[in-house]
Amino acid sequence: MKYTLSIISMCLLTIVSKAQSKYYNYNLYDGKDYLFTMSQSDDLMLNSILYIGQEINNPSITKKEEKLYSISLIIFTSLIGQAITHEAGHQSVLSELGIGSVNKPFLDKNFVAKVTGVTNETLIKLRDNFLPDYIRLHTAGLESDYAYSRKSDMYFNFSEENYKVLYPDYLMRKLGTQLYYFTSFYSSTTKIKETDTKELDLDVVGNDIYGMIRHLHRPEMEFYRYTERKDLTVEEKSYAKRIGFISLINFLNPNICKLGNYKFSKDVIGNFSVNYSLAPFGYFTEQNAYLQIRDKYKLNPYFRQYFNKSYAFFAGGITLHNFSFHKEKYLLNSTLDFWEQPKNLAFREKDKELGFGVKSEFAVRFSKGIKDTNPTAFFNVGMSYKTNGFIPEAPSLSEDFQVHLGIIISK
Repeated sequence: MKYTLSIISMCLLTIVSKAQSKYYNYNLYDGKDYLFTMSQSDDLMLNSILYIGQEINNPSITKKEEKLYSISLIIFTSLIGQAITHEAGHQSVLSELGIGSVNKPFLDKNFVAKVTGVTNETLIKLRDNFLPDYIRLHTAGLESDYAYSRKSDMYFNFSEENYKVLYPDYLMRKLGTQLYYFTSFYSSTTKIKETDTKELDLDVVGNDIYGMIRHLHRPEMEFYRYTERKDLTVEEKSYAKRIGFISLINFLNPNICKLGNYKFSKDVIGNFSVNYSLAPFGYFTEQNAYLQIRDKYKLNPYFRQYFNKSYAFFAGGITLHNFSFHKEKYLLNSTLDFWEQPKNLAFREKDKELGFGVKSEFAVRFSKGIKDTNPTAFFNVGMSYKTNGFIPEAPSLSEDFQVHLGIIISK
């Protein structure tokens, strides 16, 4: 039976491996007076790995050297790579609110990476006056993990990168993120006593998931940072299990099994992914399609479902990815998002608010390599606008306008 299904799948879907132009986006300015936004941090890490990893495609590279590259990338991502972008997600929330902090991605004596340098008084004021931002302070690390993985999927699904360059980083991040969600099922083995640590050396939130759940359900209770499973009520433990179980849909992604793009017709190839992450009022699920039309148009339409305590809200959008034209002198990236979300981003709110966001970046080539092996450079400029509401990776939960400036390298 398994053999028959395999034959049918091969007949219906032809895996396509045609390479596309490779673009590496370095976003130098994100319209903010601080470095780095969550998007900048994710892009810097991901594009740097991709750019450096291109050497592995050199025909002179041996199998032993390929294996060494994979092992090295696995170790880097596991020990520091994911921690840098995860903690940068937390820090970006504070930076957007004008709160200084310190990113410490290297594991401490308790084997914990953290963001420090914030007083209890500051966090209490944030919780009492801007609860959605305070909840997002907890969830932003996993939000960053989700956004990074989604961008990686685009490189695979739009045939802009092969698995041997990025897959070791991709797989370890997928596993690392899922292991964090699995903490929803058991008590943490890390026992950190807040009273034994200087206030400014404490992590701003402790366990992301437990802290989020406790403050969503009981935002006015006694303040402390390090929430453990024993601190949760029966209802809150049930909510934690819900998060853990639903997070398993992150494995509904062909790229995890190195299953590349499929040919749907003469002119269309594509792939899909299903994602899950946390939001300032609960969590969301997402279904993505990745379509390449005539090897020119790369489209990522998606549908998203937001959930707070008891209600669902629907969203969607579409991205035009790396559309090049006029003999590859120009490059266009554009995204449109629209959504329903609970009023005031509240955990128990039934009423909904509508919102939308739009982002467009236009790149102009200013340097072309003399040889094919030399990189081509683009100057990239863009603008984005969003209404009140939550867009993953967008810096603010309020209405926001940004200018984007950067450099794109193509090889």
